[in-house]
Amino acid sequence: MNAEAADPYDALAPHYRSFASGRAAYLAAVDAFVRENLPPAPRSLLDVGSGDGVRAMALAASCSIGRVVLSDASAAMVERCRALGAADVWAVPAQDLPATETFDVVTCLWNVLGHVPGRVARLAALRRMREALAPGGRLFLDVQNRHNAAGYGWWRVLGRIALDALMPDERRGDTSFDWRIADKTLRGHGHLFTPAEVSSLLREAGLRP
Repeated sequence: MNAEAADPYDALAPHYRSFASGRAAYLAAVDAFVRENLPPAPRSLLDVGSGDGVRAMALAASCSIGRVVLSDASAAMVERCRALGAADVWAVPAQDLPATETFDVVTCLWNVLGHVPGRVARLAALRRMREALAPGGRLFLDVQNRHNAAGYGWWRVLGRIALDALMPDERRGDTSFDWRIADKTLRGHGHLFTPAEVSSLLREAGLRP
């Protein structure tokens, strides 16, 4: 059965744990990188695009971070986040994060930024994340690389690199995909980034890699 949900993340929510378990090695590697590069003695964490919130809560616990705020635009995901005992849960998209407090650590992982529609909104989201950083705080951003030869094959990526150099157009990274969950196929939409695009966004948002 195919499902073109008004919010595919609401439809994904009941199956999110099994979906994430299929990518456990990748997620664990990213989490290890975050743990190894935290600022000294972090006390607070904001996770942007938390999904069901389990991953962010586990990451914070492993780092002895006491205050955790989760956020997601999906009502079904937010409902799951609120069952986990986080300090707060914000039901907002990344580009509308409230400027109410700052955090030692902000995480935006698993290509959450790629699910923010359009460059203007993605830039707004990064600026909101920058504003949410406490002095000395760090933002951890994990996106999908459109020029990832290991993931997409050398010949395809070489063609993409050449085309992007000759006729730059960030909209070329917009993509649709299917999530196959249980007996359903959910259609999702996202964005694949080039390294140059990420560098440009970070620079315009006032972030320093």
